[in-house]
Amino acid sequence: MKNYLLNLNHKIKEALVRLEKNQGKCLIVVDKNNVLKGTLTDGDVRRALLIGADINSSIKKYIRTKPYYIKNNKLKSKNVEFEGRARQEIIKKTKNDHIDIVPIIDKNKKVKDLIFSRDLNKISFNKKLKNISTLIMAGGKGVRLKPFTNYFPKPLTPVNDKTATETIIDAFSGYGIKKFFISLNYKKNLIKSYLKENKIPNLHFLEEKKELGTAGPISMLKGKIKNDFFVINCDTIVSLNLEKFYDFHKKNNFKISLVAASKKFTLAYGSCKIKRKNGELKAIEEKPSMNYLANIGLYLLKPEITKIIPKNKSFEMDTLIKKVKKSGGKVGVFPINAESWKD
Repeated sequence: MKNYLLNLNHKIKEALVRLEKNQGKCLIVVDKNNVLKGTLTDGDVRRALLIGADINSSIKKYIRTKPYYIKNNKLKSKNVEFEGRARQEIIKKTKNDHIDIVPIIDKNKKVKDLIFSRDLNKISFNKKLKNISTLIMAGGKGVRLKPFTNYFPKPLTPVNDKTATETIIDAFSGYGIKKFFISLNYKKNLIKSYLKENKIPNLHFLEEKKELGTAGPISMLKGKIKNDFFVINCDTIVSLNLEKFYDFHKKNNFKISLVAASKKFTLAYGSCKIKRKNGELKAIEEKPSMNYLANIGLYLLKPEITKIIPKNKSFEMDTLIKKVKKSGGKVGVFPINAESWKD
């Protein structure tokens, strides 16, 4: 690490020597107390020389003072295990912004360690969810997206630079989840062709012979899984700590846990409050707001749930939940804020 740290008071000459010796093209600039002050790349040095600096000029004027960094509370330990979402965020950021080195700092902004982008894929996952599978529900016709889905299936809907399905798989893979199932019916051949061509690893196709509803495809997992598993709709894009959701589910021994987003709805009209006996107006409340917990389409289920869903029959998730509750099973609701969910 020492070779990649450069004191704020050093000159361009020293920066050139360090950059020449190091494999990376970036230096982390610190003060005498090792407090992070910025970064300096070989490109920054070249631009400095082009605008009149010389090798004896101080680097202070040419450093980038708002570097990307990680606080060490995002790490399980110094350099061994990431929380899944943090790892995904780091990979995306370093790739998109062409960042070679990411400093890890403490609460006083002192540099404690460095992560090199080339090594990110070598850093191990937190292993809590490594044996957990995920089922992506992708058999529906996407009625709400018509007429778009008359020609293009919902699972392949673009989300930034990837499809919705790939976005979900990337997010869940970031938590160490390795095994994915996807249920298909509508335009299944097009979806299979795309996913196979893009070589999505560890993805198993479950083909519905007919539409099986929002819970029916779960029956096809019978005998294929032994542990609790995630179920997610193919149009549910969510930013969520899956480990915390899993801990919530296990701690409370829920048969089914669902994620719900807090949504505020405002009535566009005045709401009349009246006396029921004679219809006399008591008051008008202008544009009242109501808060609801909206089911976003992400669940955690115990493996025995696969046995209580009828095979090859349409079956809805609300029916399944009622059936579980009627038999004495507990169903949990894990709330998140609305900003964490895109439908």
